[in-house]
Amino acid sequence: MSVANKSGFNMMIRKFATAALAVLIVAAVAVPAEAQRKRDKEEKVEGRAMSSKVGEKVLEAQEFLQAEPPQHAQAIAVLDSVLAREGLSPFEKAVSHQLRGSARYSLNNSRGAIADWEAAIATGAFTPEEVASLTLNIGQLWIAENQYAKGATILENWLKAGGTGSETIHMMIAVAWAQEEKFRRALPHAEAGFRMANPKMKKHFDLLNFIYNTLKMYDKQATLLEQQVSIWPDDKNAWNAIASLKQQANKSKEAFEINKIMYLNGLLTKESELVALSQYYSFYEVPYRGAKILEREMNAGRVAKNRKNLELLSNMWRQAREYDKAIPVLRQAADAASNGRLYEQLGEAYFAETKYKEAEEAFRKALAKGGLKKPGNVYVLIANSLYERGKPRAALKEFEKGLNYSHSRKAAAGWITFIKGSFEVERKKLAFQKAVKLDECKNQEDRVRRMGDTKIEGMEQITAECVTILAEEKARIEAEKAARRAKAT
Repeated sequence: MSVANKSGFNMMIRKFATAALAVLIVAAVAVPAEAQRKRDKEEKVEGRAMSSKVGEKVLEAQEFLQAEPPQHAQAIAVLDSVLAREGLSPFEKAVSHQLRGSARYSLNNSRGAIADWEAAIATGAFTPEEVASLTLNIGQLWIAENQYAKGATILENWLKAGGTGSETIHMMIAVAWAQEEKFRRALPHAEAGFRMANPKMKKHFDLLNFIYNTLKMYDKQATLLEQQVSIWPDDKNAWNAIASLKQQANKSKEAFEINKIMYLNGLLTKESELVALSQYYSFYEVPYRGAKILEREMNAGRVAKNRKNLELLSNMWRQAREYDKAIPVLRQAADAASNGRLYEQLGEAYFAETKYKEAEEAFRKALAKGGLKKPGNVYVLIANSLYERGKPRAALKEFEKGLNYSHSRKAAAGWITFIKGSFEVERKKLAFQKAVKLDECKNQEDRVRRMGDTKIEGMEQITAECVTILAEEKARIEAEKAARRAKAT
């Protein structure tokens, strides 16, 4: 048990002991008065009579104790003189020890009080009820003196002998055994004290919670804590304990619900708590709600707008596919970042919003800042941004840069094959279109030749476009012939 826990237990013990003994002292000083009344009435009960001289001294001591203020030291002095006498009867000894023990207790002399009360019991002059009353006092005082096992054992024996248990007694025994780290022995008393307590106070819950937790009785502890927060809904520690128990029981969704309740009740105020709650939402695929909470708390000043938190917010907006909200947050965080990773994320957000020019600029800034885990992927994304803007040849150069990295080589190569293939398709398409046009021009030329001097409007001449195409074709043929002649020689 930690020092802090021991300190808490000691305070609890003192509180219980003081409350209980304050009541029991009344019983301790009442016996001599009763004895005096019996003497005055000359009730001669065998074995319980008190001589005149002893009775007068006992009354004198009692008057000192009942004075305002009480004169305990004078009472003890009188009783010392009584107990020093020879020939005292067992009853006279018992009453004198009992009364002196009460005076000693009032002067914070607990060991002296215990010694007197044990001596009073040892005379054999008291009734079982009177012995039980003193035994109860003795057990509690031993506990107050940090003799936990001794005091708890005395009180348990007192209960077994017919003593009527109370919330205070059971709680004292439970605390004492807990101090001795005998939690199994403390448990039934803690539960009994809890049942008897009316109204139930925090101390009753705290002790039983501690014991349940120590014995790993988490289900019972969770039930107890739920009862506690129903009485004290503002008890943040209890709510946190419930959430922790849910996590230990692999009921993280229920722990999340507990945190939501705490937030709605205004119990989450620390930055770490608010950030953790928003992350809960993100983890359970409700990133939009988490981002809204985080944004609200940032605007309220309860969560700092530092790089880490801004990055978290932007990630949640991106996870929620709210890229338009993620972009300004990312831009702010990226400017402050020491590397280009956030610029990479900013580029991805722009790309998702089909803002390809802005995406390219962000990706290039990411490369310039450096520190990227997979720079090849950024080159591929730059290339994609260019391709989407109708710049395939510029994109091809960026894809070729992606070939230099193992993590992006496959994607880059695929795109290069695709783009070059599209170039070839385009080349063949243009060649086919050119061949069709050449055939059309040749047909015009052949028609004009066959018509001779016949003139038909719109068909008597070759178009200017075809004149140019036929001239280029003639030049090409002549060039090929010249090349063949040159090769033959």
